[in-house]
Amino acid sequence: MKVRFYDISILPVIFLGSLLVAYSYHKLELAAEDFKCLKCHKGSKSLPNIVKEKNIKTAEELRFYIRKGPKSGLHVTVPEEDLEKAIQYLNLK
Repeated sequence: MKVRFYDISILPVIFLGSLLVAYSYHKLELAAEDFKCLKCHKGSKSLPNIVKEKNIKTAEELRFYIRKGPKSGLHVTVPEEDLEKAIQYLNLK
């Protein structure tokens, strides 16, 4: 039984590829954990559904809705960093 060069060279490629996939999955999990809005806003009350329902088109409209809207009392403790992440998540300008 001969071991060919390509048999040996493909194993590290597969191993490194699987490490890269595992690392990127881990980073996505950490990003979701850091984004606190997604912990409460699930299902029918998800962020995209709320934006669609309220017809929010810009980042300024979202900021106004969160800070001065009817549910602003619930969002008093939301830091600006999380608000910016929500804006990026929703792809608002």
